[in-house]
Amino acid sequence: MKSFVASADEVNRLQSGKDPECVLAQKVFEQGHYAGRTRPTNTRQGIYATAPNGVMLASINANEPKAVAAMLQRALDKWNSLSETERMQAGDPGADTAKINRPEKRYPADGLVLRVFSRDLPREKQPGDWRARAWNQDYAWFQRDEARSLLPSKLEKGERQEAPAALIRRLARLNFVDNVRGQTTSYSDSDIETATLESEVLSVTDSIATVRLRGATHAEREGVWAIEGFKDMKAPAKHRLGMDLKLFGTAEFDTAKGHFVSFELLALGTRFGATQYNGRHDDVEPAPIGFSLSLAGNTPAEHVAPAFYWSYGWR
Repeated sequence: MKSFVASADEVNRLQSGKDPECVLAQKVFEQGHYAGRTRPTNTRQGIYATAPNGVMLASINANEPKAVAAMLQRALDKWNSLSETERMQAGDPGADTAKINRPEKRYPADGLVLRVFSRDLPREKQPGDWRARAWNQDYAWFQRDEARSLLPSKLEKGERQEAPAALIRRLARLNFVDNVRGQTTSYSDSDIETATLESEVLSVTDSIATVRLRGATHAEREGVWAIEGFKDMKAPAKHRLGMDLKLFGTAEFDTAKGHFVSFELLALGTRFGATQYNGRHDDVEPAPIGFSLSLAGNTPAEHVAPAFYWSYGWR
């Protein structure tokens, strides 16, 4: 690993985008293990080792450590066989930086950024393997005016206000999804039956307004889709999917600086159903689930865009 620069990214944008970063990734992908693949899906998911100019060194799609280590050794051997000219780009890649259209460019530095953790809650007949301990992480972004609209317009003790429905529906659609064990799909707006969040100012001390948060969301849909990865893709059946949650939390808002200094929200309730890649094909009955939302840091590592950022509609 001392010989490599490691990075991780979301494959869908890279394999379908048009900016210089995506074009380079596509050059790499089409030399790798899924080159030209269209079935059962067109994914280019995997681990790739490449020279800076896009010359493939080695690739694999595996999570077995010895197999990955062997792939890296093959990559290193090939790297050592190449000249510097064969490894490097002819031009300065930095010249294309402005053309790269990553969602991180829209990171709301002056707004509200929340970490969103999801996990199953204790229940009877809990699986005895990794699934009992599984959890996942995402982010939720709010622009500055969106963040302020989560609170009463007048920040005085006793003031109450419902948050804009569109923002809570966005949480219900894009963040309150069953991604605990794997990748899942978002809900559509028509799937959201309930999405409320009321804030109440409990106190204001030294420009810090302490606010209580209470709400609920309910999402549900029915249709035909696969739930066992590739196994039932050819003959998907009819399924139901849903999420019913109660929201409880508190937040502190600095009225002088105009931003949150703390934000803690729990969403607790029941989920049911499964999607193609979320590992629930044998666990579709109603079961308890929880989400924890808290204030994120402002380090580069926490500028990762929400999984369903492209559904935000931001321009």
